[in-house]
Amino acid sequence: MADPIALVTGAGGGIGSVLCADLAKHGYTVVAADLGGEPVPGAANTVALDLRDGASCHAAVAATVDRFGGLDLLVNNAGINARGRTEDMPEEVWHPVVEVNLSGTFRMCQAAHPALAAVGGTIVNLASTGGLVAIAGSAMYGVTKAAIIQLTRILAIEWAGAGIRVNAVAPTIVPSPMTADVLDDAEYMTAKLATIPLGRLVEAQEVADAVRWLASPGSAMVTGQTIAVDGGVSVL
Repeated sequence: MADPIALVTGAGGGIGSVLCADLAKHGYTVVAADLGGEPVPGAANTVALDLRDGASCHAAVAATVDRFGGLDLLVNNAGINARGRTEDMPEEVWHPVVEVNLSGTFRMCQAAHPALAAVGGTIVNLASTGGLVAIAGSAMYGVTKAAIIQLTRILAIEWAGAGIRVNAVAPTIVPSPMTADVLDDAEYMTAKLATIPLGRLVEAQEVADAVRWLASPGSAMVTGQTIAVDGGVSVL
């Protein structure tokens, strides 16, 4: 039996690189997709991907199917962030976050649908506890992640007939290049950790563990769900 094929977006980032390595370790043939198309450890192939361009999304899926014969798992991991007070946030900062995080996830789901429907595949979207609870100074990111959670629910219903399961993982803050600016801010981190009942950050490997479970046969009756990997933040 051939190894399942996984396409991971944002593969060059802190979480993305761990996702690729973890899936490869557990028997997946991994295609790493990122804006630069640089090689990622563990990935069998890399493709350049611009989530702002529908044609690029379709091309990334097509390249995966052409090279490996199909697609079993899409992990929509790519995302960007911008922090600041909403009343001061210019539209030119707002729009790119929405375009990459939300519209990019939509484009990739749509592009991957035919290949996933052919095998009864799986989608795992990366959301955030910022999409489950309100976090001041994070309107753009939080709104896009909340919308991804709702998109996950809707697609799970719409695509169940095709055998496609769609779920999401919502971590709290994970050490990565995206969070490097606040990790060095002692005041911010003290306040942040005070909101996490288990009192620590989430490791990228813990996110990968949740993604892998949602993609596995062990979660065969799980769809439309968002698994919060957040140390209890979202239950407060």
